Amino acid sequence: MSIGLGIGKIVIAMPGARTHDVITVLSGAAIAPLVQSFQTYNGIAPEIAWRNTAILVGAHLLSGIMFSPDLDLDSAIDNRWGPFYWIWRPYMHLVPHRHFWSHSLVISPLLRLGYFYLMLVLILVGGGWLLAQVGVIVPAYHRQLTDWILGLVRSYPQQTRAFLAGFITGSAAHTIADYLVTDGKRFLAYFGIRLRRSYRNHDRYR
Repeated sequence: MSIGLGIGKIVIAMPGARTHDVITVLSGAAIAPLVQSFQTYNGIAPEIAWRNTAILVGAHLLSGIMFSPDLDLDSAIDNRWGPFYWIWRPYMHLVPHRHFWSHSLVISPLLRLGYFYLMLVLILVGGGWLLAQVGVIVPAYHRQLTDWILGLVRSYPQQTRAFLAGFITGSAAHTIADYLVTDGKRFLAYFGIRLRRSYRNHDRYR
């Protein structure tokens, strides 16, 4: 977050990708002992509690860094996917930036997770169809993927909840940081602080 002096005012720019990464890491480190303590207090064995905590924090980091709410922009975030950046192009065009569907606390991270699953299924189905056109028959990998995910959910419900909770908190850390800057403008106006809503240089926005 950068702060610069304007004419009789302070201007706060939107947090960039690096700032959000720092927020994600620090918030993940902060919630780890809280999650661990909460589980042990509720009678969960320490070794299981540590495993659940590691899964939650890992999902928190994955969500905030790779599945950031700013995937609705052509920015530094989709570049992190390397040659697979194109997976997020339809999402980028369908979801308006800083809209409810991209920056809500719970719905948007689950939407991105579901979108990613859907893209994997389409890739597997499309790849299988293309191979079939040249006489190569492959197993129904999209069904195997779905069965594998459902099997994990059924076999490890506690760990699944930990993953989903971490995935939500990782996105929420980003969203809350953005809203503290932009939607807190009425409160900050009392102190002579004016917020700049321009997205210039925000996550290398193009």
